[in-house]
Formats: sequence, structure tokens, C-alpha cells
Amino acid sequence: MKKISALFLSVVMLASLLGGCSRPTLEGIESTGQEEVSSMENAEDSSNFNPTGYPIVNQPITLRIAVNRTVDSDRKSLAEIDYLNDLAKKTNINIEWIEIGPTAWNEKKNLMFVSGDLPDAFLGEGISDMDILTNVQSFIPMNDLIDNYAPNIKECFEKEQELKKVVTSADGQIYSLFRYRGSYFPNTMDTMAINKTWLDTLGLEIPTTTEEYYEVLKKFKEEDPNGNGKADEIPLILYHQMGNATNSEANFFPAFGVYDNTSYSDTIYHLMVKDGKPLFTPAQEGYKEALKYLHRLYKEGLMDPEIFTTSGEAYNAKCQDSEELIGSFTAWTISNSVGFERAEKDFVQLPPLKGPNGDQGWTVVNDMRIGRNMFEITSSNKYPEATMRWIDEWYSQDMSIQTFYGPYDVMTEKNEDGTVIAHEPPEELTYGMWRWGNCPADSAPYACFPEFEDILTPAKQQMDRDVFQKAVEPYLQKEIYPNVMFSLEQMNTLKKIMPDINSYEEMMRAKFISEGNIDEQWEEYLNQLNKLGLSEAMNIFIDAYNNYME
Repeated sequence: MKKISALFLSVVMLASLLGGCSRPTLEGIESTGQEEVSSMENAEDSSNFNPTGYPIVNQPITLRIAVNRTVDSDRKSLAEIDYLNDLAKKTNINIEWIEIGPTAWNEKKNLMFVSGDLPDAFLGEGISDMDILTNVQSFIPMNDLIDNYAPNIKECFEKEQELKKVVTSADGQIYSLFRYRGSYFPNTMDTMAINKTWLDTLGLEIPTTTEEYYEVLKKFKEEDPNGNGKADEIPLILYHQMGNATNSEANFFPAFGVYDNTSYSDTIYHLMVKDGKPLFTPAQEGYKEALKYLHRLYKEGLMDPEIFTTSGEAYNAKCQDSEELIGSFTAWTISNSVGFERAEKDFVQLPPLKGPNGDQGWTVVNDMRIGRNMFEITSSNKYPEATMRWIDEWYSQDMSIQTFYGPYDVMTEKNEDGTVIAHEPPEELTYGMWRWGNCPADSAPYACFPEFEDILTPAKQQMDRDVFQKAVEPYLQKEIYPNVMFSLEQMNTLKKIMPDINSYEEMMRAKFISEGNIDEQWEEYLNQLNKLGLSEAMNIFIDAYNNYME
């Protein structure tokens, strides 16, 4: 009896601990003052729910929604955002936002799944494909809910058919919703810049080929274009980050006929498609030739030697040094690296370079404009129909604009004629800081379609990036490995294989660029990739691609 009593007490204590740890809440959640229907009661009362019209429920309910979001002095709680509170009043659905910062997110999220003490829904960039595949019983399929209660989402699927493909799992079910950045947002990672002031000083033209670019970099190194009497110029500065093409050498690959996707998904970092066939970019001849070109720049001192060892802070310090050291670079925008003043005064966008075999292109990132796993309804949710109607509101034009570009009367202004103008941020804030502080921004469900550009005038930084994007549009990669959804079996296999392949590829890329000897080591390199399981992984990638394209 003593053992049984002790065991019972242990179970009670563990349940209490799990419940306490996995149910973080915020203070100050507003109430309408009406008596609320608890989300812990039995299934949704059909007499309380309205399939159409407003409010969505006659008597208010509360949904608990977990979000991977930092709340601090620079970033509002979602409970403080007016248009979200307006949505609560319109629908009679109050939200208890469970906002958990990134450092604690994975631990608390996993505890929720283990304990079964789930919120009613997850919103934003916090749930992965693997979370859904391994905990599928914790999520409610949305197919029928969308058909019956989500006219905005259905319209999105009709206008952009890839949206439905991206969120449909291998079993045909939809467990998560999407975001769509289709207006004033690029599907490429970077732009390339060159110092026009230095070109003019040395009497040089803007280079158009990889060989002309090499000759320009040599002049930058040898002829003191910054005029300080010191050989301190850095002709080309790059900053390599695994899986991220921003500031990296991957922007040179299209000139050699290959594209390094560098997707946000670590399983498909290095995939491209040619003539309808998926390929592993780092195993292609064009990739080898690109590394040989980059080694030439490295060996002759035309590239910053700290490409693989520098930090973001050190990279920015060099770009913004008062001695004006930089001749060329790649970045999200020119001003991101050298600041607004020098971006206007000294630098211009460099068109995509033409390679030795006439190749000329620019990489498209497959999940840049369309992302999934932005909203999931859990099996703990007692009001799935009402929840679907509530989240469908996020895909309306007004909600989408305010989520992505900023709230009306704070970051944007909606005029009587329906046009919208985005304000510039306060002087002490970057546009990104201002945006993330006042709205969910990219970590949320919404759909901003290309036609929004007819009514929307964005902030200068976003407009600048759109100008850069349009300059490379004639050269954009034509075939792209899509943001496919793998099965659990496929994902488990890839999770075993790809980390080792990617780590080996990273090591050898750095070695090839810095040390050379690429031709001599190439066959051994390819053999090692296959020993690590590349062929097996490629069979999965090809199967998933073919299923997606059917």
C-alpha cells in the first residue's frame, strides 16, 4: 500500500509540474465583460457558432494560442496590437496569447507534446514539418474546415495554386496554413553591389562577365582607389553562413550554370533542377568550376580571406569602416552592408555576371515567398470551426496588409479610396525593428498578392529591395526545387543522411576555395558524398519532386 500511495503521489506531482511548465500566460489579457464560454468545456455548441456572418460565436470564447515571439521594450505583445483586439471584438473570440521567446521555445513546445497539455493552436514560425509528422495525432486536419468555413483561404488557393500544394502533406491532409509574400517582396536572397566611385576613379566600366569582374578586382587591389596611400582595400568581401546565401559566395554560382538553393530547410539546402531532374548542386561540374574561380580570387588576395571565419559584427565593421575599404559585396540591400549614405553615394547594383560558357542567372529561394507551418489547430481545441473562421480573417486584404506591412494608423495609413501608404520608421529604428515591434510580420499567416502593389506604397527600404529584384528578374532561375512535404519515413531517412553530407560539403567548400587542388580531389570528394548516402537521399528528393509536380 505504501508503494502504491507513493506511486500515486509521484504521478500527481509530475502532472502538476508538466501542467505548470507548459501553460505560460501573459498578464493583462482584455475581456469584453461578457460571460465567456470556457475552451475547456465539451465540444462546440452549434447554437453558439455562426457558420457565416458576425460575430463568429454568440457568447464569447477564449482560445489559447502559443507563439514563438519575444516580448520586450522594443516588441509589443500580440495582446497590445489594436487590429488583433478589433478582431476579437468582431468575432467574439478572445485570445490568450502564450508568447514564448526563442531560447525557451523548443523545450516548452516539446513539453507540450509530451505532456499532452496543448494550446488550442500554434501561430507563426514555431512548428516544423518534423513536429507535425511525429505528433500528427496532436493536430486536426483542416481540409473540411477550409472547405466549409474559410472563403478567404479557398480564394487564395484558387488564385495561387502552389499555396495548396505547399501545405498539403504526403497523406493528402492539411495540418498547417501558409504565408504568402507576393507583393513588394523578393524570391531571391541577395543583390550584388560594386563601388562605382572606385570605378570612376580608376576609369573603369561596370563589369559584365566573370573575367571582367576579376580584372576590376585586381585594379581595386593594386591602384589605391580609396586614395589613402595604403594597400588596405578589400576588393570583394563575402560572409559565408551555412544554408544562407546572404553575403555569400553562392551568388557567383549561376554564372557557372548552377544554383545553390540555400533554403531555410536544412534537408534541401543545395538542390537545383535541370531539365525536370533534381540535382545536388555541390556534385555538379558547374559547381566545381565556380569554386575554381573563387579560389583564384582568394589566392590572389582579391577576396577577404576571413570569408569562412568572420562574424556578422566583424563583416559589418569592415563594410562601414571610415577608410572605405570595400569594392564589392553581396547583401539583402546595399544599405544593409554599408549604410544609407554610402549606398547612395558610392555603390550601384551589379547585374548578374555572365560566365565563361555564357551562363547568366540569379538564384530563386524556393520558400522565400511561400512558407508553411504558420498556423495549426491542435487536438485540444474544442472549437475548430470557430477557430477556422477566426484564422480565415487573417487572410483578408486588410488583415494581411497590417500583418505584413504594419498596423493602420501606426506604420501604415489607409486612405478613403482604399490605397495604403507605409510610413518611414522613426530615425532611431531600422525598418525591420519597427515592423517586428508592432506586428507579427513574417511570422504569421497572411496572403499579400502581387495585385496589392496597385494600392500599396511601401516604405523606402522595401521599395529599394523591390527595385533590386526587378533588375534581376530577366535572369531568374527557371526551374526550382519546390518546398515539398516529405513523409515521416522520408524525413527520418533524410535527417540521418543530410547533416553529414551538408557538414562534409561545407568543410570541402571552404577547403577548395582557400586551398585549391579541386581537380585533383574532385573524384574522391564525389565518392565520399556517395558513401555518406547521397544516392539514397537523391532518390527521396526525386520521388518527392515527382509527386509534387503531378
